[in-house]
Amino acid sequence: MFEIEFAEPSHATCECCGAPSTRLTRFVTRNGDAFAIYRAVLTHGPRHPRAEMIVGLGDWGEAASPEDRVAFIFQLWSDDSDYKVGIIGPEQTAWPQGMLGRLLTREEALGHPWLQHVFDLSDHIVAHDRILTDYLDQRPASSSAH
Repeated sequence: MFEIEFAEPSHATCECCGAPSTRLTRFVTRNGDAFAIYRAVLTHGPRHPRAEMIVGLGDWGEAASPEDRVAFIFQLWSDDSDYKVGIIGPEQTAWPQGMLGRLLTREEALGHPWLQHVFDLSDHIVAHDRILTDYLDQRPASSSAH
């Protein structure tokens, strides 16, 4: 069973478009043990909301280092009936290499034995991370907006 620790969101301005954005950092345990950290950037603008996300999985013990973890990069969005997850690669995002682990390419991620953990965790996220789902459930101001 996953449990999410909710840190306070931070707010910034998107470097690409100048729109306001919200940044989330969440700590996840599974059955009481450190399991993952995920981060999300939620950019507020005229387009249909899409969260840019990264999740690090692997060893979170005191002696562990980022080399003991891998990071999956994905986008999360909603349509009229469901939430969708799209695995992407490092070249499609601004997430840097860092403490969450080595950034997996899209091909590596799609073939990784832990991919199902990402999908299971994303289901838990949309069920429990209210800031994220409130953002995703917004609709664009105009259907003709780009």
